[in-house]
Amino acid sequence: CSYCQANSAESLKTVPCLECGSRCHIDCIESTAGFKDKILLGDDFFHFKCSKCTDGHEKFKRYHLSWVDVVHITLFNLTHNQNIRPGNAHDPTGQFSSSEHGPQEYADSRTYFHYKADVARFIDKHWGYFWTKSRGETWINSASSALSTNSTENVPEDGRFESGKAKYNKNGMWALTDDLRFPSSYDSLQQQKTRTIMYSFADDGSLIELRTQSTNGRRKRRTEPASQKTTARSKKPRASDAPAYGASAAAAGAAGVTYSTSKRGARGKHEPKDDWSVSMWPDIDNPQGPAHISREETHSAPQFVIGSDRRTVWNDKGYRMAKASHGVESGAWYFEADILEPVRPEFNIRIGWSQISGELQAPCGSDVFSYSMRAKPSTRFHVSRGSFYGEDYEPGDTLGVLLFLPPLDKDEKQDLEDRKWHPGERYRQFTYSRPVAQRPPYANSELPPLPVLAGSELVYFKNGKCLGPAFQKLYLGKYYPAISTYMGGKVMVNLGPTFKYPPPETWHEDTPIRPITDLEFTLPTQPAKPGEAETAAATSETTAPPAANEPAGGSAADTDKKEVPSIVDQPAAEKPESNEPTATTVEEDQPAAEQPETEKINGDSAPEALKTDSEPPAKSDISPAVDDIHDVVMES
Repeated sequence: CSYCQANSAESLKTVPCLECGSRCHIDCIESTAGFKDKILLGDDFFHFKCSKCTDGHEKFKRYHLSWVDVVHITLFNLTHNQNIRPGNAHDPTGQFSSSEHGPQEYADSRTYFHYKADVARFIDKHWGYFWTKSRGETWINSASSALSTNSTENVPEDGRFESGKAKYNKNGMWALTDDLRFPSSYDSLQQQKTRTIMYSFADDGSLIELRTQSTNGRRKRRTEPASQKTTARSKKPRASDAPAYGASAAAAGAAGVTYSTSKRGARGKHEPKDDWSVSMWPDIDNPQGPAHISREETHSAPQFVIGSDRRTVWNDKGYRMAKASHGVESGAWYFEADILEPVRPEFNIRIGWSQISGELQAPCGSDVFSYSMRAKPSTRFHVSRGSFYGEDYEPGDTLGVLLFLPPLDKDEKQDLEDRKWHPGERYRQFTYSRPVAQRPPYANSELPPLPVLAGSELVYFKNGKCLGPAFQKLYLGKYYPAISTYMGGKVMVNLGPTFKYPPPETWHEDTPIRPITDLEFTLPTQPAKPGEAETAAATSETTAPPAANEPAGGSAADTDKKEVPSIVDQPAAEKPESNEPTATTVEEDQPAAEQPETEKINGDSAPEALKTDSEPPAKSDISPAVDDIHDVVMES
């Protein structure tokens, strides 16, 4: 909280400042002094700017609320505040009569309430808190429809409400799917940007409707800085506009181009607008050599500072992402992240897992391809939506990260195989799509066509203490350990094989938990020099055979003699500077600001091979440079 400086993560009455992103306690805000006790738990649908960001002139106004917002706030308060539950209050009209009422708990340990006896009665009592409009004749039906439409039956991926009828044959009973998640965290970015400022407040908290000065009566709208990220448009790829081999998704996104290939789901340039599709980058085989934080531009933003140990990472300004060199597709995998002293006091960190297509110029958890947990306040993020989870972590703490991906069936294995990059292809985006007929009726424009892995989950451990599942039902994909830091946040990654706080030996009873280092390949030795035959013979039994994609008679070390078109260090597109955000604000996942001169990863200029349409090299060429890996081996 920017007022009292206390941690606001545990409070259920907070609101984020739209300028600095600080999540402030309602009780600390001067504008709410006359009605702070009237504000309901979990309600942060306010246009708020703190006194520090407005030179002492706070702004606190009410956004327009939809029926689903009102119903969610109601269930949130019924769940967390026993003192305001209506119970069997007097009902002379019989409008809220029912044979059932809450609270009731069933096998899933959730607290259920009746849509009419509890939810509708609560809304009726607090009607003036939500709106100034009059009640319609069918308003209870509107509340019931909001519950049903946003249930886990109709929205399996991210439903807000659990139906007692569907699970336990309890008619009219409803509970929150996640009773600690604020209602606003379900808003999409588009919804956050277009919420309407509807009311100001009187001294006693009464709503005062706002209108603009225009004669058409259009209401004020929340204003947000326009994103400078160019919207991608599908077009037929040409050699002249295709990105350089190995260019990152960020580079292509900045160019405003989406490229289709013969990969799964590609439809060509006449792709229908309503097709259920998403742009992705091809997966890459794990490189030979030790697992480490990769400097390749397919894996890490060029602004990231990656230490010579390839384990210590930090970023000087806005959020970016760096990924490990090795990824996983199934099994239980674990790594640790030691939180180091930050470079700046206003730092923050996100730690999690990301697919190769996760945006590098944004924090982990900003899109459908990545999942993360933030340091302060402790918040889990996916698709830029956050909710409170676990405990804050700070310098001196060690965060353990466990990813469980169940065994894949034949179709899932083929799906991942179809996404891979193959020798002879240029490395560029492709369109992954599924038939429109397979699109669920609840799917919106932000729901990707990616298959969901039932039974998958991501679990965090703080200093050896399990914090419970942060995410379940992850999308099918190859995942890499991922780190995002903000304003000098600094992390040392431990990919194994030994850990400060070892995880359990198995997960879900029979799946062994493995370190990322289990994915490593032993590098082939250099050809023996004259007089070193005995040494070469002695070590030959411990070296792995050349990779299947390695040219006959060559070794990984021979790549030093080739023209290796490694990733080009293209400066990131200019983006507005972002302040450290919060779980429910638009600013949280805005791209980072323009950076100073970026660190060159593989030299000062791109190899000539990248400036032509020549065929790409073998797969091993996209791996980190062998002499870099050799340095790591020698240092270790």
